Amino acid sequence: QIPFLSAMPDRGQYNDEISFHFFGDDQYTAVTGWPDMIQTVTDDGWMGIAPAGKKITMCSLDFWRIENGLIRENWVLLDLLDVYYQLGVDVFKRLKEFNKARILGKISLPEAIL
Repeated sequence: QIPFLSAMPDRGQYNDEISFHFFGDDQYTAVTGWPDMIQTVTDDGWMGIAPAGKKITMCSLDFWRIENGLIRENWVLLDLLDVYYQLGVDVFKRLKEFNKARILGKISLPEAIL
């Protein structure tokens, strides 16, 4: 989480603009919201996202498994396609362009490689 928190140090400052819900059962608990985070991508950026200085929203699901009162596992799902889109990157458009260069059909390999 350090790269995430470093790239977006203002996370948690816009709680009046978000919606989130905690729920759980037995040893599992979770939080989700649409959006459940608002922050600005700054500093060195994050996961190849340039430090745009733009305020973005994130939708996520965050799950924890608790054992003996301690967090033992944590899973986080983020809608990264939406994050990139908010920053001006259309991932699907880029994939379409990449696929134009794809070779369709059989690719012959030299016998030495096989």
